[in-house]
Amino acid sequence: MARGLLGIVAGYIIFAGSAVLLFLISRHDPHAPASSGFLVFSVVYGIVFAFLAGYVAAAIAGLGGMLYAMGVAIAIAAGALVSLIARPGKGAIWSQVAALLLMAPAALVGGYVRTRQRQEVD
Repeated sequence: MARGLLGIVAGYIIFAGSAVLLFLISRHDPHAPASSGFLVFSVVYGIVFAFLAGYVAAAIAGLGGMLYAMGVAIAIAAGALVSLIARPGKGAIWSQVAALLLMAPAALVGGYVRTRQRQEVD
C-alpha cells in the first residue's frame, strides 16, 4: 500500500511538474485563450506526461498497479474540476477540459500498458 501511494504521488508530480514547466517556459497562462498551435502542442504534451505518470505509478506500485494509475487519473481529473469550479466564467477552459477528457484517461492507459508488461514477464 505504501508503494502504491508513493506511485500515485510520484505520478502526479510527473504530470503536474511537467505542466508547470510547460506554462512557465512558454509564459502562457493555462486559463487564457491559446493559439491553435500551442493548444495542440500542450494537449499532446499533457497526454504524453499523463501516460508517463500512470505508467510510473503502476511500476512503483507493483501488484495492483492499475489501481494506483487510476489514483493518478483521479488526481488529474480532480485538479481540473477544482480549477473549473474555482474560476466559473473566467478565462478559457481548454486546458481543464483536455485534462478531464484526454489526460486523465491517458494516465489509465499508461497504467494498463505497465500492467500488461508485468503480466507478460510473470
